[in-house]
Amino acid sequence: MNLINMLPWYLWVIFSLVPPLIFLLYFLKLRRVPLEVPSTYLWMKTVEDLHVNSIWQRLRRNLLLLLQIIAVLLLMASVLRPGCEGTQLAGERFIFIVDQSSSMSATDTESGKSRLEEAKTQISEMLRDMQSDEAAMLISFSDEAIVQQSYTRNKELLKRKVQSIQQTQRASDISEALNAASGLANPGRTSDKQSERDVQVAEALDATLFIFSDGQFKEVPKFIFGNLNAEYRPIGSFNKRPENVGITAFSINDRVTGEEKVQLFARLLNSGDKDQDVDLALYVNNELQDARTVVVPGRGEKDIAGRNSGPLSFDLSNFATGLESPVPIRLEIENEDIYPIDNVAHAVLNPANLANVLVISDYPKYLRFAMGTEFIEKVSNIEFENRSILEDEDFKKDSVLGAYDLIIFDQCQPETMPSCNTIFWGSLPPEDRWELVDEAETLPIVDFNNNHPILFDVPMGNVNIVEGLVHRVPKGGILLVESLKGSIMSVAPRGGFEDLVIGFPLVTYEADGDISINTDWPRNLGFPVFIQNLMLNLGTRFSFAKSINQSPGQLVKIRTQFPYEAIDVTNPAGDQTNVKLRSDNSYIYSNAKTIGVYDIVGEGQSETSQMFAVNLLDSRESNLEVVDELKLGYEELKGKTERQPSRKDFWRWILVAVLVVTTIEWIIYNRRIFI
Repeated sequence: MNLINMLPWYLWVIFSLVPPLIFLLYFLKLRRVPLEVPSTYLWMKTVEDLHVNSIWQRLRRNLLLLLQIIAVLLLMASVLRPGCEGTQLAGERFIFIVDQSSSMSATDTESGKSRLEEAKTQISEMLRDMQSDEAAMLISFSDEAIVQQSYTRNKELLKRKVQSIQQTQRASDISEALNAASGLANPGRTSDKQSERDVQVAEALDATLFIFSDGQFKEVPKFIFGNLNAEYRPIGSFNKRPENVGITAFSINDRVTGEEKVQLFARLLNSGDKDQDVDLALYVNNELQDARTVVVPGRGEKDIAGRNSGPLSFDLSNFATGLESPVPIRLEIENEDIYPIDNVAHAVLNPANLANVLVISDYPKYLRFAMGTEFIEKVSNIEFENRSILEDEDFKKDSVLGAYDLIIFDQCQPETMPSCNTIFWGSLPPEDRWELVDEAETLPIVDFNNNHPILFDVPMGNVNIVEGLVHRVPKGGILLVESLKGSIMSVAPRGGFEDLVIGFPLVTYEADGDISINTDWPRNLGFPVFIQNLMLNLGTRFSFAKSINQSPGQLVKIRTQFPYEAIDVTNPAGDQTNVKLRSDNSYIYSNAKTIGVYDIVGEGQSETSQMFAVNLLDSRESNLEVVDELKLGYEELKGKTERQPSRKDFWRWILVAVLVVTTIEWIIYNRRIFI
């Protein structure tokens, strides 16, 4: 409560009389007795008041009077407790989580800065409200989390760490960042013990968690906040839907329709409300080969992520004929927008070579039939073996050394994962990251991802499934087919390889040895197209369609035609990295952080022998709409754009000013006495 309402009226009367009384003191003068002296030289101080002969004198300019009046007025003002409306941080411990994924580079903020820069500005402003006895920490995340600064009370250090956060071109996954924050607030976990500045967690302590993001990441199931009091701070155009068109699918496919054709396919995503006319330019080996304008329909009311264009195709057959070395391909959207990262996609057109494919199945009838096409025979050497080969020592050795480009495991699994791409049909890989959720029956398909090259032009809505394995998509994986009970088909990276899990087998083996049909998919016209997509995307080594196509930030596992002792990998910026040969005749490259084409040159060679492309191609990142409500674990966090209000009082600073003025008055008074 304000003191102005607490003090009685007579005290205010007394306070109001203090300044006039000080004035009256300066009007008073002493009555003196006249005295004649022979000289006034020794009486200069007395001569100054010779004119005083009455009780009142004329008020002259006096610095002491001014300082005394100022001090009294300031003291009276402090009693009134002046202040203004402000903001505050409620709590003693704070955790700031800031999104640095690709979508945070969009420039749709009111200030015109990127979303990441706007988030950094807001965090810096909040840090100014921290008190000296409060501690905070900083975590940034994209598809991985980085603890930028563990708990500290040093506000300047925190501000420097905030400004040091860099924009990435990676996808977004907040789960790791939430786990790191939870471990610092909930029982049984502590913060960074190696840091001397860290405030260690000896027991369960409450903390306020601030999430600065546009909300474009997957839901985090089964997460418990515990002692974390979470607040979501949406960054970007919160009240309107940003207009953006981006490339979300880009691949090279071999097609056989009478004559062999090599085609490039692409899809565009429009996450805005209005139809967009988009100018496209296709470059082959950095030379313009095609230009066209396409109309991408605007987002409908029921479209969550946006609306796709129809499949766009470009014929590359002329370039594939007689191709002897890899050629970079680039598709560009020439329209300017607030998010240029998804306006470019890259691919590599490679010379065609046969790949080695192994199918392990006790009943490969449907697979043998679908793989027996003339086109697949032109690009692959396919072998069929029964499940007993898993015990063969030669197979174990060959699979580890990378003798195969693709192995299909039909309702079986190896002891260790092979050094190649894999397809697990009706089984899961022998790795902890693939988690079985349920062995369910009657699995109606509710959604499927036609944007992914594996399901390109493959209708799945009318496929019937008797039973299958519902599994959880591992970190970095992509959900391809979702049933009413969860994921039944997904693909996930493993180093430089990819693992595809199809949870439902084509047939099931009965206890008496009989075979039962588990799905009618092989009778569907889309099944042969699916098998062809598998061979083009997972089962080819150096075909026209196959080139290593990575997401930014992933480890790239490289295999070369000749086992060089080392290779030099050059990124799009021209920086070169030397990578040594591993025991499995592969190379691991860890610096694929930006989109573009990377060149590979063998040690002692002068010309590029291979290339691989890094692309975003993420419909979630290209959808720039700011999520107004996060679903994390069992809680829903509504976005807050305003900060917690509080009153900022100035009376302490006024008292400091009173002390300063009084000190100055005292110094001046003493100088007048002793000079």
